[in-house]
Amino acid sequence: MERKENPFIFYLTLEENLPKTFYVFDRTLKDLGFILVPVRIDQLQTLVAATDQTQIIVIASVIDSREMKMYNEKVRGLLKYVLKSKRLTFMHLSSYTKLNDIRQYALGKNYFFMKYPLDARLLSAKIARYYDLKSEQSSRWPGGKRAGLGSVV
Repeated sequence: MERKENPFIFYLTLEENLPKTFYVFDRTLKDLGFILVPVRIDQLQTLVAATDQTQIIVIASVIDSREMKMYNEKVRGLLKYVLKSKRLTFMHLSSYTKLNDIRQYALGKNYFFMKYPLDARLLSAKIARYYDLKSEQSSRWPGGKRAGLGSVV
């Protein structure tokens, strides 16, 4: 499916400086025609309300214990409110095991957990395919096909 514009993928930053994983994903997603934009957790709710994009994909990466502590303090509390918007898809990349997040949010089908180590090119291709499938679903007519008469001769 050919995209008309370069859609945005959002990268959830946990601190002021951008981590190395942001630059890795930025390079691979740019090759696929996406723009990776860093966003903080306090900006995420206003972003969901303000953007015209039909599908919002947010990537959060947790590599070390310091980032895990910040994720637990800042993100986990607001995650259940942010994920109520069905337009938002949250992709949690972590080197730690799954927490109780998967039990709480998996039923909404907009929370995905992926464990490090993983290949950035492969993940970027999956995100591009996921975006294309979601945008195709939103442009499809929900009423089905119109009934017609068979070949009456």
